[in-house]
Amino acid sequence: MNQYLSMKFIYQFVVCALAAYGSVRTVIADTYPEVIFDNSLVQGVYAKSKVSYTGQSWVENLNKHLLVSDTLFFTPGNALSLQYQSSVAGTWEVDLQYSRQKLNYKVDRDEFLVMKVFVKTEHTRKGDLPRIGIKQRDTQTDSLELASFMEDFEYNTWLNVKIPVSRFKNLVPEEQVRAVILSQNQTSDRTHQFFIDQVEFLPKNVSNVKLSSPAILSKATAFDNQVALEWQLPLTPSIRYIKIYRSEDNEIFTPVSIRPISMQSCLDYVPRTNKTYYYKIAWVDYNYIESPFSEVKEVTTKVLEDDELLNLVQRAHVNYFVENFDINSGMYLPFRKKERAVVSLKESGNAVLSLIVGVEKESVNRQVALGRISRMVYFLSKAQKRYGIFPAYFEGRTGLPDYRGADAGYDVLATSSMIEALLVARQYFNKEDDAETDLRNRITELWENVEWDKLVAQGYSDVLVEKISNVDSTNSEVTLGGVNESLNAYFLAMAAPKHNLPLSAYENGVKYQDERYASQYNKFENRASDSLAIVKESFRIAFNVFDSDLITKDKDAGRAVRVPVRQDTAMFGKDLRFGSERRSLIDFYKPFFVIDPKLLQDPNMDWENSIRDYVLVRKRKDNEIGVGSTNSDIWGFYQLNDSVGNYRINPAIAPASMFLLENEGKKAVLALYENYGQNFFSEYGFRAWLDLRNNDVSDEYFATNQAAIILCIENARSGLLWNLYKEIPEIKALLKNLFPPE
Repeated sequence: MNQYLSMKFIYQFVVCALAAYGSVRTVIADTYPEVIFDNSLVQGVYAKSKVSYTGQSWVENLNKHLLVSDTLFFTPGNALSLQYQSSVAGTWEVDLQYSRQKLNYKVDRDEFLVMKVFVKTEHTRKGDLPRIGIKQRDTQTDSLELASFMEDFEYNTWLNVKIPVSRFKNLVPEEQVRAVILSQNQTSDRTHQFFIDQVEFLPKNVSNVKLSSPAILSKATAFDNQVALEWQLPLTPSIRYIKIYRSEDNEIFTPVSIRPISMQSCLDYVPRTNKTYYYKIAWVDYNYIESPFSEVKEVTTKVLEDDELLNLVQRAHVNYFVENFDINSGMYLPFRKKERAVVSLKESGNAVLSLIVGVEKESVNRQVALGRISRMVYFLSKAQKRYGIFPAYFEGRTGLPDYRGADAGYDVLATSSMIEALLVARQYFNKEDDAETDLRNRITELWENVEWDKLVAQGYSDVLVEKISNVDSTNSEVTLGGVNESLNAYFLAMAAPKHNLPLSAYENGVKYQDERYASQYNKFENRASDSLAIVKESFRIAFNVFDSDLITKDKDAGRAVRVPVRQDTAMFGKDLRFGSERRSLIDFYKPFFVIDPKLLQDPNMDWENSIRDYVLVRKRKDNEIGVGSTNSDIWGFYQLNDSVGNYRINPAIAPASMFLLENEGKKAVLALYENYGQNFFSEYGFRAWLDLRNNDVSDEYFATNQAAIILCIENARSGLLWNLYKEIPEIKALLKNLFPPE
């Protein structure tokens, strides 16, 4: 394809993307990062609030959390209830904690802290209302009187509060926000109650263009207890939310939820199947003034068969990758920042594979997926690299590397994940037209440019390093090996058409692991039990970020110390070939997103049965502990410390096991959906975690989890990605040489 056609195709992609998504503004969560509170995802209490009081003061709470009102709210479907006593012989404080797990919001001094307040008790005076402050990472601002910033003061109506951030003394510019703090103000001998909703930071100037045109609800489709709604969003800058109304009689409509403009569709959970519901929507501006309603859509729910529910689960998880991307590069956005669009190389590989599944399941248009993947390839062809290897993160708008901390290098594993996914895409997009031919050629060029023989560790010719420096050629990083994504990297290195490693890399590379890397497996269950530690650990696992003490910076450190993968042990009635089961099962799953374990005919490793045994041991262990659930099909805990620690379900562990344990994995998917679908399952699939003990769910998603569910379930059902991978000509030749038929 000539340059003109290439640019024409890129232009067509951008136009299609804008038409499909309405706005280039993309976020990872259900709401905006600047929002401290809009809704509690679970009923009863808001788990991300923290209540404390002393002496004769008091705040109504359940397990130290504020109660939630689902009948009185400003935006659907709930608000926070704050009932308190402010005694002269005591004090109280409530933290509304910022819950973004991957990147906390950094507030600007020219912004406003705004919220809606409903004063319920008519004996409450302005001075009885609390003070308010901002907690940052290591500091806390002075507090201000909340009532001083109310536009009016009335009872039993929603009031506007608007506080200039510049009024908070001791605010640290560019420091992360941890919480908004409400605290005791004037003392009183009476009990007061008011409700809080839509606590958020907003810029000084927002668009005030009147929303005069009706909203457009284009489609409503029933899936079991979920109704999928799709809308067409104009580029009107004053639209902030989509407000969704539901009715059972087409006369009385009740607001049921709001969604940000980054989303073009959503799932609404309804209480009953085999029933007709009616929907309409409205656009909402920054002042919460609504546009005229859309036309009404009618839909009748029905119970789905198990296979249809699996389709729904896959479709929702694919939608996560469909909607969360950077318009400039096409790459996956791990988090949103105001000033930059940081994209992840590794998870963009998972996005490529997920889009292919979406095309095959007819939930993603082939041309849209082709355009998106082509944009990624075009971006990478121009991106900074060394020996054909890319940094793990880029700034999507500029194409410049975005280094994590002091790690100014190039990531072999992240690049391998992307190249592998693109080779699968090269196999899938096999039409002889200009666009697909051009994509295949560009992928091949990226693939051939990787100089694998320059990515080996000091003293080895067949052992890869995890990363290489961008400042010198001395490789002193952690070496790759073991039961993880290293397998995929070595297969690519051995199969490469140019600069390939010898076949001995399978024995010397895959079957040994770096002593420093191996030692990390035993640290997972020994982390502190506080929520911040869980967040950090989850981030580390999701993005393959290893502790800094793993990295050897000494150029004279010499040959890496490597230990065998085989470390036989036994637990829960199973012989485990690779040592302790105290490691993330997701690490075990990742190699088999594309590699069919049956292809690895190595009796010493016995890949398929060995990994299956680890899955069975984890299920048996989780069932034996059984904290928070009496259903044996619900398992896959993040387990920290002992029985009094935190117990959070990782929703990918059990469902993704379908590729090895089809029956157990399928039961786990259905059990999670049927028992916790109302709060735990959304238009992006299962949320990052479910806390059974504290009745809490994450408001975020982990890309690795979403991909694991999509890809492992699809391989269990159709073998789609396995079949594409094994037919890649270079891989096909490698498998024949590595595991010759007897």
